Amino acid sequence: MDEKVKSLIIKKLGEWEGESINTQRLGELRELITKKTGKHKFLAYDNLRKWIREVKKEMRATAKAQAKPAKEAEKPAATVRQPEAVPATRPEAVEAQKASVISPFADRVYFQNLTYELGSMRRTLERISKQIDDLEAQLKEFSDRGS
Repeated sequence: MDEKVKSLIIKKLGEWEGESINTQRLGELRELITKKTGKHKFLAYDNLRKWIREVKKEMRATAKAQAKPAKEAEKPAATVRQPEAVPATRPEAVEAQKASVISPFADRVYFQNLTYELGSMRRTLERISKQIDDLEAQLKEFSDRGS
């Protein structure tokens, strides 16, 4: 998502604060994004909703980050602990570790999809087999007439 799109979404969320975001508002936001950026002409509402969720999440995170230093400033200096040094990790290693961990739910969904695909292939093959049998019967009938 572009920074320009983010800023437009933040602006509209500020205007609509406390109000529900309905289809009409989503349409208005989509038109505004298309008009201002010249992109996303056929932006789906689902994608727009995802973008709104992402922006709201970022807004909450920044609000928490801004509130945290204010709370820490109120604490006495003697109680503030310095965090221990964390060993630097390579981003590739972290990404590889995340990629290697697959949730059981993802496995189940994957196997359900495979099962569905195999069943679909089996039904298609049965239909083709039946059509071949019908064609063979017709060929045999035509060859018997010709003899």
